[in-house]
Amino acid sequence: MSIKPVLPADRKSNVDDLISVLLPVYNAEFNIGGALKSILDQSYPKFEIIVVDDGSTDSSGAIISHLAKKDSRIKSFTFPVNRGIVSALNHGLNHCSGKWIARMDADDLMMPHRLQRQMTCAKESPEVDIWGCRIELFGFHGNLSMGQIRYQDWSNSLLTDQDIKSNIYAESPIMHPTFFLTSEVYQKLGGYSDNPWAEDYDFLLKADLNQAVFGKLPEVLLKKGDHPSRLAKTDIRCKRKAMFRAKAHYFALKPHIWKGKKIIILGSGSAGRLAFKSLEEKGISVHCFADNTSGDRNRTVMGLPAKTLTPDSAEQFLAEYRDSLFLLCIGNDEGREFVERLLQKNGFIEGRAYFRFI
Repeated sequence: MSIKPVLPADRKSNVDDLISVLLPVYNAEFNIGGALKSILDQSYPKFEIIVVDDGSTDSSGAIISHLAKKDSRIKSFTFPVNRGIVSALNHGLNHCSGKWIARMDADDLMMPHRLQRQMTCAKESPEVDIWGCRIELFGFHGNLSMGQIRYQDWSNSLLTDQDIKSNIYAESPIMHPTFFLTSEVYQKLGGYSDNPWAEDYDFLLKADLNQAVFGKLPEVLLKKGDHPSRLAKTDIRCKRKAMFRAKAHYFALKPHIWKGKKIIILGSGSAGRLAFKSLEEKGISVHCFADNTSGDRNRTVMGLPAKTLTPDSAEQFLAEYRDSLFLLCIGNDEGREFVERLLQKNGFIEGRAYFRFI
């Protein structure tokens, strides 16, 4: 796959152990000072902070300028108007001098040993292309929702390359502000792309397509802040429909997974229907739906046959479709866990015979 580099191909890092912390900012006066301080307080000494102010209209620029005058490790760049996070990230990448690049967001806080721990692991395991770490969510305004806590716990449970790749079509399995990788990997993958879906998820799906190796440190090394103006809550590119388009786009580019197999969507709720529509847009045929809704034999969902899956009929159904590919699109935790246990009991391997696609 040919990808146009974002970073200049002839540029080499001046210092192989220098880490460039890439930090885009937009209207983050409520935390940008704390975010920068958490980086400046790192135990690892050799780093620079590449701050790109993406046309902020609050006092973010003044805070950044004040701190940059006090500490030369902060190198700031300012867009006169808001261009969007992809432009800010790629502009920042072009000014990173380090061999290593660590991502950070303006609403987050680094734990004191984050850079040291990720650098140590990266050097000890050079086969890993992209590192992450466990995170702890915190709210600037009020408590976290149960959905946010479930997402945190799910993300923190995925530590190995196999776990991350098996869940690549569920959600973004590595939190963006925990990324740690070399500038060479960024160059090979062409930096960030402007698509109708989230840039961080796109980057991981693109990396997976290019057979990158993933890893995640088991320590909590970043506190991720939640507030009403977060892009994940306000940007249409982060909404469910957009994310399903991203999944289907990259799923279509890996025909060795699905070609020649009957694709069966497990679950006919909103996730299953979105999966079907997204796959259909990419020209990928779905054989049928399977759910726990009772009905006659001729029942259909979205114009496709709908099979009723019960505890009594499940094993016979799975035996009949032994060579199929199952997309698990069940949002309810209890229902999804029940079906996963059935699949595993009958020898279906996650990441090969079935994927979470929610």
